[in-house]
Amino acid sequence: MTDKEEAQVQTPEEIMALIAAAGASGDLAEVIRLGNQLKKHQADIQRAEAAKLAAEAEALAGDREKMAKGILKAILAIPNVAADLAQVKATGFIFKTEYLDQNGVKTAPSVALSVPTIKATRAGGGGGGSTGALKAQTGLSRHELVEQYATDAEKLAIQTATDNATTRPDSARYSAEKPIIKRILADNPHLVKR
Repeated sequence: MTDKEEAQVQTPEEIMALIAAAGASGDLAEVIRLGNQLKKHQADIQRAEAAKLAAEAEALAGDREKMAKGILKAILAIPNVAADLAQVKATGFIFKTEYLDQNGVKTAPSVALSVPTIKATRAGGGGGGSTGALKAQTGLSRHELVEQYATDAEKLAIQTATDNATTRPDSARYSAEKPIIKRILADNPHLVKR
């Protein structure tokens, strides 16, 4: 590819088309060079995706608020709902409708009670982290939990944190995943094996 042709390539879509052509012709060096060029657009792609998600959330905010108020009104109309929740030491609940997850698997409607978290105590003194603990608790690794249950916006936030790390991308990724994993486990209590 000449410098003139490279100067004309502007969008990530155009670069991806050139990568496909180079791959089809077996030109590995060109695929790598174009891949590096595409990586330069990564921040722009992530900003555009984040802006799209923010615009969608903003457009739905009014309708969501109206729906939330209607749901709250219906819940409060249930006789003794607050007292019944208090009796089992629950502070609320999460209701999920039937939907297709990211793998195309249909999930059944469910209700999970929100209860205080009991911090587990561990014997032994090593300074190590929680390697394998999450997998033992849920049967899924951190990566699998994020891949299956994180929203697109959460995945984007993790990728952005990793890409923007100046020294330790793995540490930045872990820090970005931590609150997301906590949210996933709170929203999906069935994942935690008792």
